[in-house]
Amino acid sequence: MLSYQHAFHAGNHADILKHYVLTFVLQSLCKKEKAFTFFDTHSASGLYDLLDNRSIKTGEAQKGVQTFIQHCKDNNLFQKFGAAFSAYYDLLSTYLEKNLYPGSPLIEKSFIRPQDKLILSELHPQEIENLRKNVSGKNIQILFRDGYESLNALTPPASKRGGVLIDPSYEEVSDYEKVSKTICQVHKKWSNGIILLWYPLLSHREYEINTMLETIISQAKKINENTSISNFTLCVNSKDSHKEEELKVILSDQDKKNPPRLYGSGMLVLNSPWHLEEEGKFFCDYASTFFQKKN
Repeated sequence: MLSYQHAFHAGNHADILKHYVLTFVLQSLCKKEKAFTFFDTHSASGLYDLLDNRSIKTGEAQKGVQTFIQHCKDNNLFQKFGAAFSAYYDLLSTYLEKNLYPGSPLIEKSFIRPQDKLILSELHPQEIENLRKNVSGKNIQILFRDGYESLNALTPPASKRGGVLIDPSYEEVSDYEKVSKTICQVHKKWSNGIILLWYPLLSHREYEINTMLETIISQAKKINENTSISNFTLCVNSKDSHKEEELKVILSDQDKKNPPRLYGSGMLVLNSPWHLEEEGKFFCDYASTFFQKKN
């Protein structure tokens, strides 16, 4: 399915978690002069207009990044959250002033140096056109290609150093199995690559989510039991907060019109960089408390 449009959700609480962790990893890769290659398997448009009717309709950016960033500014939290959040904020500021939000490709582009390479994949016909308009560069490759397939085909990269952001829409139940299968295959042949996986927290998909995470973690540990693995969650509500609503959705004929809402999201990181575990946990605990109070 290719019906998901991130324009409805850009700048929500899930993007805050995803892009904070992404920024931390990219900063870590840039600490050494040696070249790296970074992949983004589900790149989408790369840039979002927060005054677009789709964004206004959901109000997710206003309730998410706009509210949280203002809170951080008012309470001078940048030093408290560390260098990765400061870098994320600095990048955001130039866009938020114009009522725009940068997707992961633009965040990745901001860290890519002349010696590095960025490979973006997108399969949605309209999104790939938007992506080509919004993101370009000499060392940026944009592929109109299935992200799982291209990642498997192009790894390990010649540079050996690098990472990947895997961020599917999870529209289909099969996505959970596709993710675990792809990551296990890629990690087996590119064992030092930093793999970032974003995943939703949905009560009615708890089994699929846990199975996916357990499969990935157990396989990574089989390859190297000392693999550094971080798993963060940012919860804006309790697990049971949308239980009744989700049950109605599953049983109704209008499930495409009223999809279940996230009660939060998670980020799994294989080959987690030094200090991400403690700094990421602190950030997620603070952000979770902030959003739960708002709700």
